[in-house]
Amino acid sequence: MQRNLLAAVIAGLSAAPVSAQDIPTLDTIIVTATRIPTPASEVLRDVSVLDRHAIDLSADATVSELIARLPGVQVTTAGGRGDASTLSIRGGNTAHALVLVDGLRISSATLGTTAIHALPAGLFSRIELARGPMSSLYGTDAMSGTVQLLTRDPSTVTAPEAQVGVGQYGTRLGSVTLGGQVGEGAFSLVAGAEHSDGFSSIKAPKAGLFDLFNPDRDAYDNRYVNAAFAQRIFAQSELEVRYLHSESMKRYDATNCDSFYITCTTNFDNRNQQFVESLQASLAGRIADDWQSRLRVGRSRDNQRNWLFDPSTGNVSVDYYETGQNQALWQNDIALAGGKAMLALEWRDLEVGSSKHFVVDSQTTRSAMVGYQGRFGAHAVEASVRQDRISLLGRHGSHSLGYGYQMSSAWTVHASLGRAFHAPNFNDLYWPLDPVNFYQGNPNLRPETAHNREIGLGYGAAGDTAKLTLYHNRVTDLIDYVPGSFPTFIGTMGNLNAATLKGATLEFSRTRGAWSWRALADWLSAKDDATGLTLQRRAPRTGTLELGYKSGGVDLRGRLRAVDARFNNTANTQRLPGYGVLDLEARYRVDRAWSLEARLDNLLDRDYVEVRSTLNPFNDYSVSGRALFLGLRYAPK
Repeated sequence: MQRNLLAAVIAGLSAAPVSAQDIPTLDTIIVTATRIPTPASEVLRDVSVLDRHAIDLSADATVSELIARLPGVQVTTAGGRGDASTLSIRGGNTAHALVLVDGLRISSATLGTTAIHALPAGLFSRIELARGPMSSLYGTDAMSGTVQLLTRDPSTVTAPEAQVGVGQYGTRLGSVTLGGQVGEGAFSLVAGAEHSDGFSSIKAPKAGLFDLFNPDRDAYDNRYVNAAFAQRIFAQSELEVRYLHSESMKRYDATNCDSFYITCTTNFDNRNQQFVESLQASLAGRIADDWQSRLRVGRSRDNQRNWLFDPSTGNVSVDYYETGQNQALWQNDIALAGGKAMLALEWRDLEVGSSKHFVVDSQTTRSAMVGYQGRFGAHAVEASVRQDRISLLGRHGSHSLGYGYQMSSAWTVHASLGRAFHAPNFNDLYWPLDPVNFYQGNPNLRPETAHNREIGLGYGAAGDTAKLTLYHNRVTDLIDYVPGSFPTFIGTMGNLNAATLKGATLEFSRTRGAWSWRALADWLSAKDDATGLTLQRRAPRTGTLELGYKSGGVDLRGRLRAVDARFNNTANTQRLPGYGVLDLEARYRVDRAWSLEARLDNLLDRDYVEVRSTLNPFNDYSVSGRALFLGLRYAPK
């Protein structure tokens, strides 16, 4: 059944109709792909955009769910709302995808990833995805792509807005948005809360020992706020201040054991608290008619706490991991003949606090980058080069070169080459000696590197949009676990492997009057070079068909998503079957201010598996069954 669904998605490309919400139109301005605001028609990278309309229409969708709709992306969640999600772009690891919030990194230095599962969609009005290596613009981590989450522009908030909603699994949410003009300035304030009673994150076990299953519901709570203020201070200069705060608590299932794994129990209220925060100020203005300059300083925090239980003593302990990042950027965009150059200096200082004792608890990165983009008739070029100096890890260079050709008013072709890198995280480098778990970090690790090449063909005319992108990315010095040997058996991490990630992404969209159609298909080969085995949880084929109708106050959308079978573990011995899920979304605008919203996930109530425990293949992580959400929104047009 699942293979038939996938075949239907791919076959539908020849006649697939499309919704333009997720596809950049010719006048869409994109920032993430080049660090310079650029019309989508002039960007030589493989990009996608979710605008505010698409985010609002999705009602109670999470950020993880929204990103998963974009082509070339696979997201898996170990359980329900608020459980940890992994993000893979073009087959890369989670740590190979850089996530930015309004240009700032908000990530864990110990894990090396951003907690996208703890960021409510209500905080953001726009999501930009640029696929392919982008270390030449952003430094470490941007090996497979970059996701940028953008909050509201204060100038767009002209009247109060509000949203409330209820749904399956005891889901409740509400938010309010305020804003307005103050002389030469504008401000906005977004505040909201979410709650879900949830369901058991792990299904009842089929068999086996050390079962993680606990039949209680695993609830999720989140409180968030975002504030922004922009003020014109000179004729051509603007000061902007932004603050974001999100704090969540997630219950989850776990097996709690004593130090020697003699006594174990699942009868404990395990919970994880995730706290993310950022504060930044920027000053942008013109130094000359052809010279735009921006100075930005900011600080972000990622704090995580886990409540654990020792059944042999009855003691409850709290593990905590805290990351603080001070960041500064000075960027200059200078108009040149035929295009624009970008010169920038960047500084980042990491601080780590933890219940564990890390020998090294800070890291400083100094960076310099140069970029250029230009058009010469039908020809276009993009180039960038960057040098990062990371304390205790040395210097690391990255570069990117792209070329595009406008074959006609409708057809374009582009090709690019790029080198990127990913620095090891603090857990890999400096985790303290742990004789109970037989592990210790390795401070001699080298950064992982990637060499990518790709070619793309695009078409756009009369309501139709199509794009085909082929890519080949070889990643070397991949970091993996090295088992320990006699007599200590203490394992560590090493630069062991290389992998080749290659594939194709095909997108097609069509709009005819009130109707819109969209089709996506991804083909991926993600192989370990040494063994030839497929990397963990990389589906070789995924596809989406989407049908939309918008007329008057009615806005409807149906989406069928299909995922092929993939392997749950690196040894390729645990196979997860493919699946297809059908979702529906609807909005009815009662008048210029009020609208009713509805969302029906998993209409056919499919029972499928995204993640299975690798230690105990009899434990599957749960997914949502059929779930209805109803909402009311006040947003004057």
